[in-house]
Amino acid sequence: MSATTTSITTTAMASSTQTCTNPKPGKNGYLPPEACDVILLYVPSLAAAVLFCVLYGLTLISHGVQAYIFKKRYTWVVMMGATWELLAFIFRALLTQQQNNSGYDTSYTILFLLAPLWINAFLYMTLGRLIYFFIPDQKLAGITAKRYGRIFIWLDIIAFLVQLAGAFITTETGVPTSTIMMGVHIYMGGIGLQEFFVLIFTGLTIYLHRTMIHLEWEGRLDQERLNQTAVPWRWMFYTMYTVLGMISIRIIFRLAQYAQGTSPSNPVLTHEAYDYVFDAVPMFVALVGLNIVHPGLVLVGPDSEFPRVSRQEKKQIKKEKKAAKAERKAAKKEAKRKTQGSDSYEFLVVQEEGRV
Repeated sequence: MSATTTSITTTAMASSTQTCTNPKPGKNGYLPPEACDVILLYVPSLAAAVLFCVLYGLTLISHGVQAYIFKKRYTWVVMMGATWELLAFIFRALLTQQQNNSGYDTSYTILFLLAPLWINAFLYMTLGRLIYFFIPDQKLAGITAKRYGRIFIWLDIIAFLVQLAGAFITTETGVPTSTIMMGVHIYMGGIGLQEFFVLIFTGLTIYLHRTMIHLEWEGRLDQERLNQTAVPWRWMFYTMYTVLGMISIRIIFRLAQYAQGTSPSNPVLTHEAYDYVFDAVPMFVALVGLNIVHPGLVLVGPDSEFPRVSRQEKKQIKKEKKAAKAERKAAKKEAKRKTQGSDSYEFLVVQEEGRV
């Protein structure tokens, strides 16, 4: 979003003061900062973009191989995060060769800004499976293991939609500066919401970590399951804390970046290195961390995954629920009828006694 937002804002500001110019694009579509249609306020590095294409490509391949080895179906979620990062930098590399191509810039912006939400979701799903696998009653703070994933996934979707709406607004062309700033504020609200959910999730992760330590001291953790793990179970928590830290660094960076506005005087928008150091690198570290200590190394065995329900079983469960609901409804009606009958009988008795 940084490049697109800057370009549109610069254009709007320049147009209002009639100070922008319309020079002919130079090498690789380069336009100077004072140009009306400028997208980037710096000359982007092709080498850096290609390097991160390679890095994200390698971690994506690694996650694909690990998904096959460890038989973890839900690994597709983190693979989506790595794929979006890879695609973002492919568009980034193309943008360095056509610096006035708004289509490449928009694609890069949206993919780059939203990719970390997939990594978030992967952690949410991992927490639920850790609860299901290690905690005897498969609950944490009174909430079942399956519900943890569902609750945080829906919260992640809310944050995703808010950020997507903001990102789309900022990538519109031919709109006033006020509209662009509205998009920036919506996006900031979305990442602020994401960080709020991350903090809540971090608190629950710490709570689960402490609970498992306590259970281990008491000898209540399943020793057979502990012996099956390829690495100590604590390593999974340390990795999750690292990933959450990387996501938080990236969110704080984005909040600080746009808190200064989208003026060309904002140094974050005029130096390419910031995006790499505070966004691309942390997300790469997060993905590699999940390669090094993959959940499949800790969640080992048939009981490490939620039971897979077939379509027929789902239909049967739905049918049973419907039948149970109908039975409850019928029982309620019968109880009501009996109560009404009893009241009528008592009324007749009272009347008869009155006559006597």
